[in-house]
Amino acid sequence: MKPQLDLRLTQKMVMTPQLQQAINLLMLNRLDLAQEMQEAVLENPVLEIVEGEDEGDWTPGDEGEAPAQTMDDRMGREDPEAGEDDRMVDPLSNWDYSVDESLDNEAFQREERTLRESDAGEFSYEKVLSQPTTLADHLEWQLSFTDLSPEEREAASYLVGNIDEDGYLALEGEGLPSDLFPGCDMDRILRTIQTLDPPGVGARTLKECLQIQARLLGQEEALPGRILDRAFDEFLAMDVKAMARKTRATPEEVGTALGFLRALEPKPGRPYYRESPSIVVPDLRFYEDDNGEMRVAISEQGLPRLRIQPSYRAMLREAPKKDELRDYLEEKMRAAQWFLKSIEQRKKTILRVGESLLVHQADFFREGPRGLRPLVLRTIAQELGLHESTISRVTNQKYAETPFGIVELKSFFSGGVPSVGGGSHSATSVRERIRLMVRSESPESPLTDQEIMKKLEEAGIVIARRTIAKYRAELDIPPVSQRKRSLRETGALPTS
Repeated sequence: MKPQLDLRLTQKMVMTPQLQQAINLLMLNRLDLAQEMQEAVLENPVLEIVEGEDEGDWTPGDEGEAPAQTMDDRMGREDPEAGEDDRMVDPLSNWDYSVDESLDNEAFQREERTLRESDAGEFSYEKVLSQPTTLADHLEWQLSFTDLSPEEREAASYLVGNIDEDGYLALEGEGLPSDLFPGCDMDRILRTIQTLDPPGVGARTLKECLQIQARLLGQEEALPGRILDRAFDEFLAMDVKAMARKTRATPEEVGTALGFLRALEPKPGRPYYRESPSIVVPDLRFYEDDNGEMRVAISEQGLPRLRIQPSYRAMLREAPKKDELRDYLEEKMRAAQWFLKSIEQRKKTILRVGESLLVHQADFFREGPRGLRPLVLRTIAQELGLHESTISRVTNQKYAETPFGIVELKSFFSGGVPSVGGGSHSATSVRERIRLMVRSESPESPLTDQEIMKKLEEAGIVIARRTIAKYRAELDIPPVSQRKRSLRETGALPTS
Protein backbone atom coordinates (compact mmCIF):
# COMPACT_ATOMS: atom_id res chain seq x y z
CA MET A 1 0.00 0.00 0.00
CA LYS A 2 1.44 3.33 -1.06
CA PRO A 3 1.43 6.26 1.37
CA GLN A 4 -1.02 8.96 0.39
CA LEU A 5 -2.48 12.20 1.66
CA ASP A 6 -6.04 12.05 2.98
CA LEU A 7 -7.83 15.36 3.53
CA ARG A 8 -10.89 15.32 5.75
CA LEU A 9 -13.20 18.05 6.98
CA THR A 10 -14.55 17.40 10.47
CA GLN A 11 -16.33 19.42 13.14
CA LYS A 12 -15.30 19.21 16.76
CA MET A 13 -16.33 21.15 19.82
CA VAL A 14 -13.43 23.22 21.15
CA MET A 15 -13.61 23.51 24.93
CA THR A 16 -12.18 26.93 25.72
CA PRO A 17 -11.49 28.06 29.29
CA GLN A 18 -14.39 30.50 28.95
CA LEU A 19 -16.87 27.77 28.03
CA GLN A 20 -15.52 25.60 30.81
CA GLN A 21 -16.14 28.48 33.20
CA ALA A 22 -19.75 28.72 31.98
CA ILE A 23 -20.27 25.02 32.64
CA ASN A 24 -18.76 25.26 36.12
CA LEU A 25 -20.99 28.22 37.03
CA LEU A 26 -24.04 26.30 35.84
CA MET A 27 -23.21 23.50 38.26
CA LEU A 28 -22.95 25.74 41.35
CA ASN A 29 -25.76 26.08 43.86
CA ARG A 30 -26.86 29.55 44.95
CA LEU A 31 -24.56 29.82 47.97
CA ASP A 32 -21.48 28.69 46.05
CA LEU A 33 -22.38 31.02 43.17
CA ALA A 34 -22.51 34.02 45.51
CA GLN A 35 -19.06 33.11 46.83
CA GLU A 36 -17.73 32.67 43.28
CA MET A 37 -19.01 36.13 42.34
CA GLN A 38 -17.33 37.70 45.36
CA GLU A 39 -14.04 36.02 44.45
CA ALA A 40 -14.34 37.20 40.84
CA VAL A 41 -14.52 40.81 42.04
CA LEU A 42 -11.38 40.33 44.11
CA GLU A 43 -9.48 38.76 41.21
CA ASN A 44 -10.57 41.11 38.41
CA PRO A 45 -10.20 44.86 39.10
CA VAL A 46 -12.59 45.90 36.30
CA LEU A 47 -15.51 44.21 38.07
CA GLU A 48 -17.33 45.92 40.89
CA ILE A 49 -20.32 45.28 43.12
CA VAL A 50 -23.11 47.82 42.69
CA GLU A 51 -23.42 49.22 46.19
CA GLY A 52 -26.83 49.10 47.81
CA GLU A 53 -28.05 46.43 45.38
CA ASP A 54 -26.43 43.34 46.81
CA GLU A 55 -29.76 41.85 47.80
CA GLY A 56 -31.77 40.97 44.74
CA ASP A 57 -35.44 40.13 44.64
CA TRP A 58 -37.64 37.61 42.89
CA THR A 59 -37.55 38.69 39.26
CA PRO A 60 -39.63 37.34 36.41
CA GLY A 61 -36.75 37.45 33.95
CA ASP A 62 -33.82 39.37 32.58
CA GLU A 63 -33.40 42.82 31.13
CA GLY A 64 -35.78 43.30 28.26
CA GLU A 65 -37.58 40.03 28.86
CA ALA A 66 -41.30 39.63 29.25
CA PRO A 67 -42.74 38.78 32.66
CA ALA A 68 -42.65 35.21 33.82
CA GLN A 69 -44.82 33.01 31.67
CA THR A 70 -47.92 31.35 32.97
CA MET A 71 -48.73 27.70 32.58
CA ASP A 72 -51.40 28.52 30.01
CA ASP A 73 -49.00 30.76 28.08
CA ARG A 74 -46.55 27.90 27.74
CA MET A 75 -49.12 25.27 26.84
CA GLY A 76 -51.42 27.27 24.62
CA ARG A 77 -49.33 29.36 22.30
CA GLU A 78 -45.92 30.29 20.99
CA ASP A 79 -44.71 33.82 20.34
CA PRO A 80 -44.90 34.29 16.57
CA GLU A 81 -42.48 37.20 16.73
CA ALA A 82 -39.82 35.37 18.67
CA GLY A 83 -36.72 35.47 16.54
CA GLU A 84 -33.36 33.83 16.60
CA ASP A 85 -32.09 36.24 19.24
CA ASP A 86 -34.80 35.20 21.67
CA ARG A 87 -33.83 31.57 21.66
CA MET A 88 -31.70 30.44 24.56
CA VAL A 89 -28.51 28.58 23.82
CA ASP A 90 -26.68 25.76 25.48
CA PRO A 91 -23.87 26.93 27.79
CA LEU A 92 -21.62 24.83 25.56
CA SER A 93 -22.40 27.07 22.60
CA ASN A 94 -19.54 29.26 21.43
CA TRP A 95 -20.32 32.90 22.13
CA ASP A 96 -18.63 35.56 20.02
CA TYR A 97 -18.37 38.55 22.28
CA SER A 98 -15.71 41.18 21.54
CA VAL A 99 -14.36 43.83 23.88
CA ASP A 100 -15.20 46.68 21.51
CA GLU A 101 -18.84 45.58 21.41
CA SER A 102 -18.93 45.27 25.17
CA LEU A 103 -17.88 48.87 25.76
CA ASP A 104 -21.31 50.17 24.84
CA ASN A 105 -23.27 47.12 25.92
CA GLU A 106 -25.01 47.61 29.24
CA ALA A 107 -26.88 44.30 29.09
CA PHE A 108 -25.07 43.05 32.15
CA GLN A 109 -26.02 46.00 34.36
CA ARG A 110 -29.07 44.61 36.05
CA GLU A 111 -31.88 46.89 37.13
CA GLU A 112 -33.63 46.34 40.42
CA ARG A 113 -37.05 44.85 39.99
CA THR A 114 -39.69 43.82 42.49
CA LEU A 115 -42.20 41.10 41.93
CA ARG A 116 -45.62 42.31 42.94
CA GLU A 117 -47.21 40.54 45.86
CA SER A 118 -49.03 37.33 45.09
CA ASP A 119 -51.82 35.62 47.00
CA ALA A 120 -49.19 33.54 48.74
CA GLY A 121 -48.17 36.58 50.77
CA GLU A 122 -44.68 37.13 52.11
CA PHE A 123 -42.16 34.54 51.01
CA SER A 124 -39.37 33.22 53.20
CA TYR A 125 -36.26 32.81 51.08
CA GLU A 126 -34.33 30.63 53.50
CA LYS A 127 -35.59 27.09 53.75
CA VAL A 128 -34.32 24.20 55.81
CA LEU A 129 -33.44 20.92 54.11
CA SER A 130 -33.90 17.62 55.87
CA GLN A 131 -31.36 15.51 53.95
CA PRO A 132 -28.21 16.28 51.97
CA THR A 133 -27.69 14.74 48.54
CA THR A 134 -24.85 12.23 48.46
CA LEU A 135 -22.76 11.24 45.46
CA ALA A 136 -24.39 7.79 45.51
CA ASP A 137 -27.87 9.37 45.58
CA HIS A 138 -27.00 11.54 42.59
CA LEU A 139 -25.66 8.60 40.59
CA GLU A 140 -28.60 6.31 41.43
CA TRP A 141 -31.01 9.04 40.35
CA GLN A 142 -29.29 9.32 36.97
CA LEU A 143 -29.20 5.53 36.53
CA SER A 144 -32.99 5.48 36.70
CA PHE A 145 -33.05 7.26 33.32
CA THR A 146 -30.64 4.92 31.53
CA ASP A 147 -31.61 2.01 29.27
CA LEU A 148 -30.15 -0.60 31.65
CA SER A 149 -32.28 -3.67 32.35
CA PRO A 150 -33.37 -4.42 35.95
CA GLU A 151 -30.51 -6.92 36.27
CA GLU A 152 -28.03 -4.41 34.89
CA ARG A 153 -29.40 -1.73 37.23
CA GLU A 154 -28.70 -4.02 40.16
CA ALA A 155 -25.14 -4.52 38.93
CA ALA A 156 -24.75 -0.77 38.40
CA SER A 157 -25.97 -0.11 41.95
CA TYR A 158 -23.34 -2.54 43.20
CA LEU A 159 -20.63 -0.60 41.39
CA VAL A 160 -22.00 2.73 42.64
CA GLY A 161 -21.82 1.34 46.16
CA ASN A 162 -18.10 0.79 45.63
CA ILE A 163 -17.36 4.33 44.46
CA ASP A 164 -15.41 6.19 47.14
CA GLU A 165 -15.90 9.77 48.28
CA ASP A 166 -13.45 11.04 45.65
CA GLY A 167 -15.58 9.49 42.90
CA TYR A 168 -13.26 6.57 42.11
CA LEU A 169 -14.34 2.94 41.73
CA ALA A 170 -12.60 1.08 44.55
CA LEU A 171 -12.95 -2.68 44.16
CA GLU A 172 -10.86 -5.31 45.90
CA GLY A 173 -8.77 -7.45 43.56
CA GLU A 174 -8.44 -6.96 39.84
CA GLY A 175 -11.19 -6.65 37.29
CA LEU A 176 -14.94 -6.25 37.60
CA PRO A 177 -17.07 -8.79 39.53
CA SER A 178 -18.65 -10.50 36.51
CA ASP A 179 -19.20 -13.69 38.52
CA LEU A 180 -21.62 -11.87 40.84
CA PHE A 181 -23.82 -10.81 37.94
CA PRO A 182 -23.76 -13.53 35.27
CA GLY A 183 -25.22 -12.42 31.98
CA CYS A 184 -24.36 -8.76 32.60
CA ASP A 185 -21.73 -6.95 30.58
CA MET A 186 -19.95 -5.27 33.48
CA ASP A 187 -17.64 -3.28 31.21
CA ARG A 188 -20.65 -1.77 29.41
CA ILE A 189 -22.33 -1.00 32.74
CA LEU A 190 -19.22 0.74 34.02
CA ARG A 191 -18.97 2.76 30.81
CA THR A 192 -22.57 3.86 31.39
CA ILE A 193 -21.71 5.01 34.92
CA GLN A 194 -18.72 6.90 33.54
CA THR A 195 -21.04 8.98 31.34
CA LEU A 196 -22.91 10.29 34.38
CA ASP A 197 -22.45 13.54 36.24
CA PRO A 198 -20.04 14.54 37.78
CA PRO A 199 -17.63 14.04 34.86
CA GLY A 200 -14.88 11.54 35.63
CA VAL A 201 -16.88 9.54 38.15
CA GLY A 202 -16.36 5.77 38.16
CA ALA A 203 -12.73 5.94 37.07
CA ARG A 204 -10.21 3.54 38.58
CA THR A 205 -7.13 5.72 38.19
CA LEU A 206 -6.31 9.41 37.91
CA LYS A 207 -5.36 8.91 34.27
CA GLU A 208 -8.71 7.29 33.46
CA CYS A 209 -10.55 10.02 35.38
CA LEU A 210 -8.95 12.78 33.31
CA GLN A 211 -9.39 10.82 30.08
CA ILE A 212 -13.11 10.43 30.76
CA GLN A 213 -13.47 14.18 31.24
CA ALA A 214 -11.44 14.93 28.12
CA ARG A 215 -13.64 12.55 26.13
CA LEU A 216 -16.87 14.09 27.42
CA LEU A 217 -15.54 17.53 26.49
CA GLY A 218 -14.61 16.46 22.97
CA GLN A 219 -10.84 16.56 23.54
CA GLU A 220 -9.99 12.84 23.42
CA GLU A 221 -8.37 13.06 19.98
CA ALA A 222 -7.07 16.60 20.45
CA LEU A 223 -3.77 17.49 22.10
CA PRO A 224 -5.04 17.28 25.71
CA GLY A 225 -6.21 13.71 25.06
CA ARG A 226 -2.94 12.80 23.35
CA ILE A 227 -0.94 14.09 26.30
CA LEU A 228 -2.95 11.90 28.68
CA ASP A 229 -2.60 8.89 26.40
CA ARG A 230 1.04 9.16 25.33
CA ALA A 231 2.78 11.31 27.93
CA PHE A 232 0.93 10.92 31.22
CA ASP A 233 4.09 10.48 33.34
CA GLU A 234 5.57 13.56 31.71
CA PHE A 235 2.32 15.39 32.41
CA LEU A 236 2.57 14.53 36.12
CA ALA A 237 6.16 15.77 36.10
CA MET A 238 5.16 18.88 34.11
CA ASP A 239 7.95 18.17 31.62
CA VAL A 240 6.75 20.37 28.75
CA LYS A 241 9.58 19.49 26.37
CA ALA A 242 9.03 15.75 26.82
CA MET A 243 5.28 16.14 26.33
CA ALA A 244 5.87 18.14 23.16
CA ARG A 245 8.27 15.51 21.85
CA LYS A 246 5.95 12.56 22.53
CA THR A 247 2.88 14.25 21.07
CA ARG A 248 4.71 15.94 18.17
CA ALA A 249 3.49 19.35 19.26
CA THR A 250 5.22 22.63 19.99
CA PRO A 251 5.89 23.72 23.59
CA GLU A 252 3.47 26.61 23.04
CA GLU A 253 0.71 24.20 21.98
CA VAL A 254 1.45 22.01 24.98
CA GLY A 255 1.19 25.06 27.23
CA THR A 256 -2.30 25.79 25.88
CA ALA A 257 -3.35 22.16 26.35
CA LEU A 258 -2.06 22.20 29.93
CA GLY A 259 -4.38 25.10 30.66
CA PHE A 260 -7.27 22.83 29.70
CA LEU A 261 -5.95 19.83 31.66
CA ARG A 262 -5.34 21.85 34.82
CA ALA A 263 -9.01 22.85 34.81
CA LEU A 264 -10.15 19.21 34.98
CA GLU A 265 -11.29 17.78 38.31
CA PRO A 266 -8.95 15.08 39.73
CA LYS A 267 -11.51 14.25 42.43
CA PRO A 268 -15.00 14.20 40.85
CA GLY A 269 -16.64 13.49 44.19
CA ARG A 270 -15.26 16.67 45.74
CA PRO A 271 -18.55 18.66 45.55
CA TYR A 272 -20.15 15.99 47.77
CA TYR A 273 -17.45 16.01 50.46
CA ARG A 274 -19.27 18.32 52.78
CA GLU A 275 -22.91 18.12 53.61
CA SER A 276 -25.21 20.30 51.59
CA PRO A 277 -26.03 23.48 53.51
CA SER A 278 -28.94 23.18 55.90
CA ILE A 279 -30.11 26.58 54.69
CA VAL A 280 -30.68 27.05 50.98
CA VAL A 281 -31.91 29.88 48.80
CA PRO A 282 -34.10 28.62 45.93
CA ASP A 283 -33.23 29.59 42.37
CA LEU A 284 -36.87 29.44 41.25
CA ARG A 285 -40.27 30.18 42.69
CA PHE A 286 -43.47 28.64 41.36
CA TYR A 287 -46.42 30.68 42.59
CA GLU A 288 -50.04 31.53 41.85
CA ASP A 289 -50.71 35.09 40.71
CA ASP A 290 -53.77 37.24 41.43
CA ASN A 291 -55.65 35.62 38.54
CA GLY A 292 -55.04 32.10 39.79
CA GLU A 293 -52.44 31.35 37.10
CA MET A 294 -49.30 29.41 37.99
CA ARG A 295 -46.14 31.33 37.20
CA VAL A 296 -42.40 30.79 37.58
CA ALA A 297 -39.87 33.46 38.48
CA ILE A 298 -36.14 33.41 39.11
CA SER A 299 -34.52 34.74 42.25
CA GLU A 300 -31.49 36.97 42.62
CA GLN A 301 -31.87 37.20 46.38
CA GLY A 302 -28.52 37.02 48.14
CA LEU A 303 -26.45 37.50 44.97
CA PRO A 304 -24.24 40.57 44.53
CA ARG A 305 -24.99 42.71 41.49
CA LEU A 306 -21.89 43.03 39.34
CA ARG A 307 -20.92 45.40 36.56
CA ILE A 308 -17.82 46.61 34.74
CA GLN A 309 -16.51 49.81 36.29
CA PRO A 310 -17.16 52.80 33.96
CA SER A 311 -13.73 54.23 34.79
CA TYR A 312 -12.05 51.19 33.26
CA ARG A 313 -14.18 51.49 30.14
CA ALA A 314 -13.00 55.08 29.73
CA MET A 315 -9.43 54.09 30.48
CA LEU A 316 -9.53 51.45 27.74
CA ARG A 317 -10.91 53.93 25.21
CA GLU A 318 -8.10 56.34 25.92
CA ALA A 319 -5.27 53.80 26.07
CA PRO A 320 -2.95 53.92 23.03
CA LYS A 321 -2.90 50.92 20.73
CA LYS A 322 -0.10 48.35 21.13
CA ASP A 323 0.37 49.41 24.71
CA GLU A 324 0.92 47.09 27.71
CA LEU A 325 -1.81 48.83 29.68
CA ARG A 326 -4.28 48.39 26.83
CA ASP A 327 -3.38 44.71 26.49
CA TYR A 328 -3.90 44.24 30.23
CA LEU A 329 -7.23 46.06 30.23
CA GLU A 330 -8.48 44.14 27.20
CA GLU A 331 -7.62 40.84 28.86
CA LYS A 332 -9.41 41.77 32.09
CA MET A 333 -12.35 43.23 30.17
CA ARG A 334 -12.80 40.04 28.17
CA ALA A 335 -12.62 37.94 31.34
CA ALA A 336 -15.18 40.18 33.05
CA GLN A 337 -17.59 40.11 30.12
CA TRP A 338 -17.33 36.35 29.85
CA PHE A 339 -17.98 35.97 33.54
CA LEU A 340 -21.03 38.23 33.41
CA LYS A 341 -22.26 36.48 30.26
CA SER A 342 -21.92 33.12 32.00
CA ILE A 343 -23.89 34.36 35.01
CA GLU A 344 -26.67 35.60 32.74
CA GLN A 345 -26.66 32.38 30.75
CA ARG A 346 -26.95 30.33 33.94
CA LYS A 347 -29.93 32.39 35.02
CA LYS A 348 -31.69 32.14 31.65
CA THR A 349 -31.09 28.41 31.33
CA ILE A 350 -32.50 27.68 34.79
CA LEU A 351 -35.54 29.85 34.06
CA ARG A 352 -36.15 28.04 30.76
CA VAL A 353 -36.04 24.69 32.50
CA GLY A 354 -38.45 26.02 35.12
CA GLU A 355 -40.88 27.14 32.41
CA SER A 356 -40.81 23.68 30.85
CA LEU A 357 -41.38 22.02 34.21
CA LEU A 358 -44.40 24.28 34.72
CA VAL A 359 -45.93 22.67 31.62
CA HIS A 360 -44.84 19.06 31.96
CA GLN A 361 -45.62 18.81 35.68
CA ALA A 362 -48.77 20.96 35.69
CA ASP A 363 -50.63 18.43 37.87
CA PHE A 364 -47.96 18.69 40.57
CA PHE A 365 -48.68 22.39 41.03
CA ARG A 366 -52.38 21.57 41.51
CA GLU A 367 -52.24 18.30 43.45
CA GLY A 368 -48.79 18.06 45.01
CA PRO A 369 -46.36 15.11 44.77
CA ARG A 370 -49.04 12.60 43.79
CA GLY A 371 -49.61 14.64 40.62
CA LEU A 372 -46.08 14.15 39.32
CA ARG A 373 -45.90 12.57 35.87
CA PRO A 374 -43.09 10.46 34.40
CA LEU A 375 -40.47 12.79 32.97
CA VAL A 376 -36.93 12.16 31.76
CA LEU A 377 -34.07 14.58 31.17
CA ARG A 378 -34.11 13.83 27.45
CA THR A 379 -37.62 15.29 27.06
CA ILE A 380 -36.64 18.69 28.44
CA ALA A 381 -33.28 18.62 26.66
CA GLN A 382 -34.85 18.01 23.25
CA GLU A 383 -37.54 20.62 23.85
CA LEU A 384 -35.03 23.31 24.77
CA GLY A 385 -32.33 22.28 22.31
CA LEU A 386 -29.85 21.53 25.10
CA HIS A 387 -27.75 18.51 25.99
CA GLU A 388 -28.99 16.09 28.66
CA SER A 389 -25.86 16.76 30.72
CA THR A 390 -26.80 20.46 30.78
CA ILE A 391 -30.25 19.65 32.18
CA SER A 392 -28.60 17.40 34.76
CA ARG A 393 -26.33 20.24 35.87
CA VAL A 394 -29.24 22.69 35.99
CA THR A 395 -31.38 20.44 38.19
CA ASN A 396 -28.75 19.09 40.56
CA GLN A 397 -28.54 20.98 43.87
CA LYS A 398 -30.85 23.69 42.53
CA TYR A 399 -34.05 24.30 44.48
CA ALA A 400 -37.48 25.77 43.90
CA GLU A 401 -40.18 27.16 46.17
CA THR A 402 -43.54 25.62 45.29
CA PRO A 403 -47.03 25.72 46.83
CA PHE A 404 -46.14 22.32 48.34
CA GLY A 405 -42.82 23.27 49.88
CA ILE A 406 -39.24 23.55 48.77
CA VAL A 407 -38.04 20.86 46.34
CA GLU A 408 -34.89 20.09 44.41
CA LEU A 409 -35.42 20.57 40.68
CA LYS A 410 -34.29 17.05 39.90
CA SER A 411 -37.21 15.68 41.95
CA PHE A 412 -39.49 16.71 39.06
CA PHE A 413 -37.88 13.92 37.01
CA SER A 414 -38.95 10.36 37.63
CA GLY A 415 -39.26 7.05 35.83
CA GLY A 416 -42.65 5.60 34.97
CA VAL A 417 -44.81 2.83 36.44
CA PRO A 418 -47.21 1.21 33.91
CA SER A 419 -50.92 2.01 34.00
CA VAL A 420 -53.74 -0.46 33.29
CA GLY A 421 -55.22 1.68 30.53
CA GLY A 422 -51.88 2.46 28.93
CA GLY A 423 -49.54 5.31 29.75
CA SER A 424 -47.75 5.44 33.06
CA HIS A 425 -47.53 7.06 36.49
CA SER A 426 -44.36 8.62 37.83
CA ALA A 427 -42.48 6.60 40.41
CA THR A 428 -42.54 9.64 42.71
CA SER A 429 -46.34 9.88 42.59
CA VAL A 430 -46.63 6.15 43.32
CA ARG A 431 -44.34 6.55 46.34
CA GLU A 432 -46.57 9.38 47.54
CA ARG A 433 -49.66 7.16 47.20
CA ILE A 434 -47.94 4.45 49.25
CA ARG A 435 -46.96 6.98 51.91
CA LEU A 436 -50.54 8.26 52.19
CA MET A 437 -51.94 4.71 52.33
CA VAL A 438 -49.67 3.78 55.23
CA ARG A 439 -50.33 7.04 57.03
CA SER A 440 -54.08 6.44 56.91
CA GLU A 441 -54.00 2.67 57.56
CA SER A 442 -55.84 1.11 60.49
CA PRO A 443 -53.57 0.82 63.57
CA GLU A 444 -55.13 -2.56 64.35
CA SER A 445 -54.51 -3.90 60.84
CA PRO A 446 -51.55 -2.30 59.04
CA LEU A 447 -51.41 -2.85 55.28
CA THR A 448 -49.20 -5.58 53.86
CA ASP A 449 -47.28 -5.03 50.64
CA GLN A 450 -49.73 -7.38 48.92
CA GLU A 451 -52.69 -5.27 50.08
CA ILE A 452 -50.96 -2.08 48.96
CA MET A 453 -50.35 -3.69 45.56
CA LYS A 454 -54.06 -4.55 45.22
CA LYS A 455 -55.11 -1.01 46.16
CA LEU A 456 -52.76 0.40 43.54
CA GLU A 457 -54.10 -2.04 40.95
CA GLU A 458 -57.61 -0.80 41.74
CA ALA A 459 -56.33 2.70 40.97
CA GLY A 460 -55.02 1.44 37.62
CA ILE A 461 -51.35 1.19 38.61
CA VAL A 462 -49.52 -2.01 37.65
CA ILE A 463 -46.67 -2.65 40.06
CA ALA A 464 -44.82 -5.68 41.47
CA ARG A 465 -44.83 -6.42 45.19
CA ARG A 466 -41.03 -6.28 45.35
CA THR A 467 -41.18 -2.78 43.85
CA ILE A 468 -43.58 -1.74 46.60
CA ALA A 469 -41.14 -3.11 49.17
CA LYS A 470 -38.38 -1.09 47.53
CA TYR A 471 -40.42 2.13 47.50
CA ARG A 472 -41.50 1.53 51.10
CA ALA A 473 -37.87 1.19 52.15
CA GLU A 474 -36.99 4.40 50.31
CA LEU A 475 -39.74 6.14 52.30
CA ASP A 476 -38.31 4.74 55.57
CA ILE A 477 -41.55 2.82 56.17
CA PRO A 478 -40.85 -0.44 58.05
CA PRO A 479 -42.52 -3.71 56.99
CA VAL A 480 -45.94 -4.57 58.39
CA SER A 481 -44.49 -6.89 61.07
CA GLN A 482 -42.36 -4.10 62.50
CA ARG A 483 -45.24 -1.63 62.35
CA LYS A 484 -47.42 -4.04 64.36
CA ARG A 485 -44.59 -4.64 66.84
CA SER A 486 -44.08 -0.92 67.27
CA LEU A 487 -47.77 -0.46 68.04
CA ARG A 488 -47.69 -3.24 70.65
CA GLU A 489 -44.60 -1.79 72.32
CA THR A 490 -46.26 1.61 72.61
CA GLY A 491 -49.42 0.04 74.02
CA ALA A 492 -51.56 0.97 71.05
CA LEU A 493 -52.39 -2.72 70.49
CA PRO A 494 -53.07 -5.49 73.00
CA THR A 495 -50.24 -8.05 73.40
CA SER A 496 -52.59 -11.01 73.08
